[in-house]
Amino acid sequence: MKKKYKRTRSGWMRRTSRIYIRGANKSKIEELIKFLNLYQNIINYLLVRFWSSHDRDENFPTNGLIKSIQQRFGITARLAQCAAKQAKEIVRSQNEKNERTMPRFVSHIANLDSRFVTIEVFIGHFEMCLKFASGVPKIVIPFNWTKHTNKFRDDGWELAKSIRLGYNKKGLFIDLIFEKESPAMREEGETIGIDSGFNTMLVTSDEQFIGDGLKETIKRGGKRRKTWHHFVKTEVNRHLKDLNLDNIKLISLENLKNVKKGKRGKFSRNTNRLLSFWLYARVNERLTQLCEEQGIRIDRKNPWKTSQRCSVCGNIDRRNRKGEKFLCLECGHATNADYNASKNLKALGLAGVYSLRSLPTINVENGEFSI
Repeated sequence: MKKKYKRTRSGWMRRTSRIYIRGANKSKIEELIKFLNLYQNIINYLLVRFWSSHDRDENFPTNGLIKSIQQRFGITARLAQCAAKQAKEIVRSQNEKNERTMPRFVSHIANLDSRFVTIEVFIGHFEMCLKFASGVPKIVIPFNWTKHTNKFRDDGWELAKSIRLGYNKKGLFIDLIFEKESPAMREEGETIGIDSGFNTMLVTSDEQFIGDGLKETIKRGGKRRKTWHHFVKTEVNRHLKDLNLDNIKLISLENLKNVKKGKRGKFSRNTNRLLSFWLYARVNERLTQLCEEQGIRIDRKNPWKTSQRCSVCGNIDRRNRKGEKFLCLECGHATNADYNASKNLKALGLAGVYSLRSLPTINVENGEFSI
């Protein structure tokens, strides 16, 4: 029987909090950076081995491969196993995306478990420290809790024994991993539809307009500001705090994967500049996290014609929508275009279908559908 990699606390929610190392002396930081450069070379070597041999399962690598890694790079067997696990995760991820090109590991990040690092209380001017071993340079790195880490600690999240160690242009950092058991999914509540728009970040079928001023904020900022993407991410998180999800059990959300694919050359330069800041993936990721923490299920639906279909009579016509205004040419229903799209998404959620092509007939008198 072949052994497979297993994750402890499977099914638990996981969040990370990044801390940049500012208190360690220069020699310690240089030694860890040297180790991370070596680790990157090991990962890329393993990616070539796994990709060329079509080894994309979850099984442990063979002892022969582990020994060859030890001899080639002069590392411990434990560290070779750790690198092999990380390389296999990258290969499997590439395979799940149906990508045909071999992946390359361009970052300098090592996923280290409890065999390589211990998180302990530090006796001195710092609150905590990391102690490395088993192939990682035997160094003690002190650090302090941050406002972000304290938020998880106060909310009952447990600190995992694993970390991510890496460096970038800002310097050496550690990603602390916090875990918490997922709550039970809500059995009672209502279903809402949420439309992800460019003019307004999110519009819900219960008339919540979230982030309606974000577009103007982006326009004023411009693209040349180096920290602007970070600022927009912060604004996204701030606006999402205004979303009221009380008494909600299901969210019907647009599936915007590859939404920009094939659109090159179809927008003006100014529109393309603004679209580069439309962080729909970040909004989707954060919304998914919020729903996971509250036990709310998300169903992703096909956005096809949701902005052109009248949520009252079901008429589909591209002329129904002009900018942010929606006016049905069939029944005369007038409303906000994004709000109308959210109502259509709600109908998809209630009907349990993926696309408007499968939506049952609308009853014009009461605006409800019948199966």
